[in-house]
Amino acid sequence: MNPGATRSYGNLGTCCGGTGLESHVKFQDSIYFRSADGSTLYVNLYLASTLDWPEKGFTIAQETSYPTDSAGTTVITVGGNGRLDVKLRVPYWVENGFTVRLNGIVQKVDASTGDYVTLSRDWRSGDRIEISMPFTLRVERALDDPAKQSIAYGPVPLVTRSAETTYREFSFYRDFSLRGDLSRSITPGSEPMTFTTHGYSVVPFHIGDTAAYHGYFTRHEPQVVFGQVDSGVPNIPRADGMTFLDLVWAHAPFPTRGQFLQTVQRTAATWVDSGLFTQQQRQDVITAAARADLRP
Repeated sequence: MNPGATRSYGNLGTCCGGTGLESHVKFQDSIYFRSADGSTLYVNLYLASTLDWPEKGFTIAQETSYPTDSAGTTVITVGGNGRLDVKLRVPYWVENGFTVRLNGIVQKVDASTGDYVTLSRDWRSGDRIEISMPFTLRVERALDDPAKQSIAYGPVPLVTRSAETTYREFSFYRDFSLRGDLSRSITPGSEPMTFTTHGYSVVPFHIGDTAAYHGYFTRHEPQVVFGQVDSGVPNIPRADGMTFLDLVWAHAPFPTRGQFLQTVQRTAATWVDSGLFTQQQRQDVITAAARADLRP
C-alpha cells in the first residue's frame, strides 16, 4: 500500500503462495442469516445467489451485477408462500438514497445506514423486491491520520495510477457545492467506474494488473476556502487531525444556503472557543462563506 506500489504474481513471494484459494468459496458465508425462531430472514450481502430454505418452504433468488453496477441495483425473487420478515441491510456507504420496490411499488422505509429495512408480509411465490442504492464518490480516512485518505465509489475502493513514490497531495473542498460531494472534483473516465482527478487516472482497486498505484493520498487543504473565495485564514486542524473544513462539510448535504452558513458560524465559534481562531479570523471565515457561490 505504499505510494507507487505494484502487484506481483507468483506461486511464492509477496503473498500466500496459493494457500488462500479457499477464500473464494467463503464469499457466500454471510449473504443470508435467519433468526433463531425462523420468523426473519436477513439479507446481509448483495450477491447473485440462491437460498434454499426447505424448513420454511422458501427459496430466495437474488440477481445483481453489484458491485460493478453503479446504480447499486439488486432484485430478489421470492419462491414459496407464507409469513416472513425480510430485513435488508443498508450499507454504511449509502449517501444517495436506498429505494425499495415491492412488485414495482415504492415502499416507505426508514433506511438508516448500518441498519436494516424490514418488509413484513405474507409472501406469495413470484413476489419481487427491487433495491436501488446508487454509488457516490467519497473519501475514507486512515484511522491513525485523518489527512491520509483513500477514494471510494460506493463500496469499491479506488486507487490512483502513479509510479511516483511519495504521497500525492489532493485538494477537494474548493470545488464543493452545497451537496458537499466529490462530483466536481473527480470526473468520470472513459471506462465504467474509472475517474480522473488532479491529472491522475483513478480506477477500481480490484483491477488486477501490474501498473503502479497509490492506495492513499495526503489531503492538502491549507486555507479555509469556499468555492472561489479564499478567507485568508489557515485551515487549522484540531488535536485529532480534523480540520475546520472537515467539520463544516461533515454536515453536508445542505438543503439551503442558510443552513450552510449556520453551520459555518457554529463551527467557527467552536474554533474560537478552542483557541484555534481569533475573533477576526472567525469573521473573515463567515464573510467568505457568505460571498461564495456554492450552487451545484
